[in-house]
Amino acid sequence: MSVFAIVLPVFLVILLGGVLTHRRFLSADLIGELNRLTYYVGLPAYLFSSIAGARFGGGRAAAIFGVMLGATFLVLAGAFVVGRIRRVPGDSFGSFLHAAIRGNLAYIGLPVVTLALAARGADGLRQVALVAMAPLVVVTNTLGVLLLLVGHGKPGPEMIRTIAWQLITNPLLLASGAGVLCAGCGIRLPIWLGQSVSVIGQMALPLALLCIGGTLVAMPLRGKRTTALIASSIKVAAAPLLGLPLARWAGLSLDETRIALLFLATPTAAASFTLAGKLGGDEALAASSVVISTALSVVSLTTVLALA
Repeated sequence: MSVFAIVLPVFLVILLGGVLTHRRFLSADLIGELNRLTYYVGLPAYLFSSIAGARFGGGRAAAIFGVMLGATFLVLAGAFVVGRIRRVPGDSFGSFLHAAIRGNLAYIGLPVVTLALAARGADGLRQVALVAMAPLVVVTNTLGVLLLLVGHGKPGPEMIRTIAWQLITNPLLLASGAGVLCAGCGIRLPIWLGQSVSVIGQMALPLALLCIGGTLVAMPLRGKRTTALIASSIKVAAAPLLGLPLARWAGLSLDETRIALLFLATPTAAASFTLAGKLGGDEALAASSVVISTALSVVSLTTVLALA
């Protein structure tokens, strides 16, 4: 029951967002605006306020990040082999790999991890989880851009500029870095400012889940379902399975292992569909992967919580 008490609230709020959008209580345009609000204001405020006033073990965050990073590259290698065996067409190959490695870390992983740590009475690890998550967001974003560009034969200066721009403008990385700097240097915001940022950050998690539901309604299954199912299975099942031995090898505690595996078990990020459209990827495959992996992640996240 404790496992369902963690997973069900997250997906019920996602369902609510989908129902409200489907019933046109929320418009598609509004969902897009709320998504931007969450990504550029809510989540950065949440990350900054959570990290800046905390005392956390930077070494533990680095260990968790290392496990997730290692698992991501192992998944990428495995997906490459599977894609070649299945003979995924060249114009879809980058989107296939992208769907297999890029998880919805902030919008789904963060709420699940937060609830899981609260249920365990391990709130002190929340800041560690946030610090470990932020650089992985940047890595998977960068890899996604790289895979899509290389898949279409577009390497070169333009690719470097695109990736560099992704890095220096990523609001989650900037907010997390500012939070780590404040925590490490003992910098404290004025009470009125710190509380204002905290209040703004409190809107992030519920809005993120509502936006995911609304976004999924606008991304129905559009073909290439078998290939999308394979990519989705790699993302939500193979990633945590590969992360488990790495977590044991790295000596992570039970709660730290749970953090790493939950982030690895998240579904394909909805942003992969948007990026596929911008960079000439396979939008149908990306959309199907997002929808299928989100459905499968109910099982993957529940299984990780139950086994961990």
